[in-house]
Amino acid sequence: MKLFLSFLILFIAAGISGMLIFLNQEKVALILTPAYKGFYYVLPEMSLGLLVVLTFLLGFFIGYIGGIISKIFRL
Repeated sequence: MKLFLSFLILFIAAGISGMLIFLNQEKVALILTPAYKGFYYVLPEMSLGLLVVLTFLLGFFIGYIGGIISKIFRL
């Protein structure tokens, strides 16, 4: 039952991510820094939905790694 629920949650998350990417196909370029000597650090153009999904996954990953590190130093 636990495996089925895990698969169901993964399937729903993949469906929602795919829907966000499909419905937000407008290309955006994210500027990471202000101009420095006339040069900008810019991410390559990507769809807005993909940027939202990747940002969410990056935040989830950073939180997961932070939790692991806090468990290590709690010993």
